[in-house]
Amino acid sequence: MDRRAESWLQLLLEDAEPTAYEALRQRRLAAATQEAERERVAAEALRAERLRSRLRERQQRAREQAALGDLALRLTGTHERGALLQESVAQARRLLDVDVAYLALSGADGTMTIEVTDGSTGPRLRGIVLEPSSGLAGRVVERGEPVQSTDYLDDTGLTHAPGVDDVARAERLRTILGAPLRLRGETLGVLMVAQRRVRSFTGQETSLLSSLAAYAAVAIDNARLIERLRDHVTTVDRAVALHEDLLRAALRGGGVDEVVTGLSRVVEGTVSFEDEAGRTVATARDGAAVSGGTGRCTRTVPVSSSAVRFGTLRVSTSTPLEEESHRLLERAAMTIALVVAAERAATDAERRSAAELLEQLVAGEVEDTPAFERRARTRGLDLARSHTVAVADPRSAPALARLAARDGGLSGVVLGRAVGVLRTRPDELRDQLTGATAGLGGPAHGVAGLAAAHRDATACLTVLHALDRADVRAAPADLGPYRYLLSASGRADAQRFVRATIGPLLDHDARHRTDLTGTADAFLTQGRRHTATAAALTIHPNTLYQRLERIAEQLGETWRHGDRALDTHLALRLHRLSRTLGEPPT
Repeated sequence: MDRRAESWLQLLLEDAEPTAYEALRQRRLAAATQEAERERVAAEALRAERLRSRLRERQQRAREQAALGDLALRLTGTHERGALLQESVAQARRLLDVDVAYLALSGADGTMTIEVTDGSTGPRLRGIVLEPSSGLAGRVVERGEPVQSTDYLDDTGLTHAPGVDDVARAERLRTILGAPLRLRGETLGVLMVAQRRVRSFTGQETSLLSSLAAYAAVAIDNARLIERLRDHVTTVDRAVALHEDLLRAALRGGGVDEVVTGLSRVVEGTVSFEDEAGRTVATARDGAAVSGGTGRCTRTVPVSSSAVRFGTLRVSTSTPLEEESHRLLERAAMTIALVVAAERAATDAERRSAAELLEQLVAGEVEDTPAFERRARTRGLDLARSHTVAVADPRSAPALARLAARDGGLSGVVLGRAVGVLRTRPDELRDQLTGATAGLGGPAHGVAGLAAAHRDATACLTVLHALDRADVRAAPADLGPYRYLLSASGRADAQRFVRATIGPLLDHDARHRTDLTGTADAFLTQGRRHTATAAALTIHPNTLYQRLERIAEQLGETWRHGDRALDTHLALRLHRLSRTLGEPPT
């Protein structure tokens, strides 16, 4: 095995820190004797670091998703509020890798009491009462959004309470981040994490804490609801029946229709769910799906998370809905919110999976072709059939996604560009991607063929950008003489033409570190108009005349006249595009 590959692989297997990668890179560079070998070492190091970063991100995302999923199952499977709150702070401390996590609940008088903690050095935090509008927790409640204090005790922007500050000082808390526990517009409390050193929490970490807080809010509301329902035996029986239906639906990965059907078994009337656009998704009555239903009385409950509205849960009855049934309606609305959020998360996961497949394909990183082809087929991409590859700016991603869904194929955003591997023919794509600037490759099939088509499409897009051609969809055959830049042999021919036409000028620029080449290109691009060229280069006209004389010394007086001017301008453009495209493909 190649010793370089074995060393990078060993670092990945050991989950080494970035310093280890840098140390190995420096040793490889020090041992390299040729520039080509140094470039290869640098490229290997970059690939290894990217792979390490990608593995770390996936591991972290998997841990977070698993923790949130576990918390959701606990939410639907237990009524013990204390255990759920303790689990929430424990998960917050573990997932955000902090020293301390704690949760405070709001009281009727506006104060908040710290109910549970994890990681504190003693019982100091638990039971602390936080006055309204004071400290970081008060700021979180006021704003209704996450708030971070980099160094809490020295934060003059907060209203400090001496007793609370004494506890923070005893616990040696420095950086604190808090997120509100919001449900149906009400703040039930605050979930806080703290570090005993100065730290800046990222946007992703803040979002994770907000998600944990949202689950904790649902747990509190669920526990409070169960406590109230225990006073009414009949209502409890109905809640248990609904709980069992919702739990079965959750365990089976059921959809919104199962939740609506389960609710209709314990609530009189016709139950329906409408999405955020007002479209009816599911309707049921007496435990069975129906096409619709009306009643004299209608009760509605919004279906939403802390930040996103998913739609409305509606019950139509002949008589007013009793308050206990309305509580069941709210409980079902929370479950529907979780189901819809899970479905959307699954859709996002499929989108990420498609992007990963495309990235492997276009980067030539497919090692097990049969396995890759099987994965691609599950995403609607049959590599045995011919496809056209389109590469465009990211704003064209929705259009490529619609074409992939309609005609077959796969699309996504790869390395900052929208990529589509589509069953649509190139001539059809030119008409269907109206308004987009895109490079086209193919038709082609198979892993190697589609990877080559992607290289062609990417190079075409680069050429179109370099030529300032917008709203154009071009394949290699559409680029005229510039198509020769898309292959190694063609670029070599183009380079010989460039050297034969403007070689002395290029050599002069290299020796004297000037840019007479750019001046000549601008002069011919501006139609050989001196005033326009001087303005484009932001130089004085006399300076331009001096440069033109030096260009004539290198290329001869006829360089800007007749056919010679056409050849010179083409050579200048080919030279500029060659530098834009980089090394020729192999």
